[in-house]
Amino acid sequence: MDIFAYLLIGIVTGALTGFSGASAVVVVVPALTLGLHVPFRTAVGTSLAVDVVTSIIVAWSYARQHHVALKQGALLMLGAMTGAQTGVVLSHHVPTAWLTVAFGVFMMAMSWNFLSHAWRNVPLVTPPRPGQIQKPPSWQMVAGVGLLGFLIGNISGLIGASGGILFLVALLYGLHYSLRTAIGTGTAAMALSALSGAVGYGWHHEVDVFGFFLIGAIAMITGYVVARYAQAIRERYQVGGTGLLLLAVGLSMLIH
Repeated sequence: MDIFAYLLIGIVTGALTGFSGASAVVVVVPALTLGLHVPFRTAVGTSLAVDVVTSIIVAWSYARQHHVALKQGALLMLGAMTGAQTGVVLSHHVPTAWLTVAFGVFMMAMSWNFLSHAWRNVPLVTPPRPGQIQKPPSWQMVAGVGLLGFLIGNISGLIGASGGILFLVALLYGLHYSLRTAIGTGTAAMALSALSGAVGYGWHHEVDVFGFFLIGAIAMITGYVVARYAQAIRERYQVGGTGLLLLAVGLSMLIH
């Protein structure tokens, strides 16, 4: 029965990450804690480990379509890796209930933004007009995104969210990436952030090794397949689907 549950968790996790760049925490943590009665911290560690392998495969799929831009997002990744370690340390001392509520409210606000753009068929980020030269982000903007990466990394370590949706928002509105480039680059950043956090939890033996291998293997396959097809549909539908996911995440955070 547990094996079937692990397989189902892997399928859903891979599909969500491949479609929207969402972290495995959306599925893995509640499924393991509520469904299989795995201790919370072990569920968080397992979620981060699954994020590592799934994000690498999904990012590779987006990179094949030239939807990964690492140069300007490097500081975001560096900040996230550093922040993940401090977040793991803080998780032993800081109550996370208030952070979960704040995260839920933020997700609800973002869901409204995504859904309204999808409904009006308006791009999330206005593309440059034909012949217009797009200015590169200023160093202040890039540095600000790096600081935001550090904050996202802390959230990753505290509540087990590898920052997938937060990376997406930071890249969309901080560096003005297109949706698919933000998803591809965000999943690459999420892989590094999750690796940093997973090492911290693994050091404390708080990873379900069997669950990680089974969920991770299925999530990698599903994530790659879904990522390929997600990049072939109209972007409006991907924006709307991601908005619905943000709504579901926000509601689940506020309810629990």
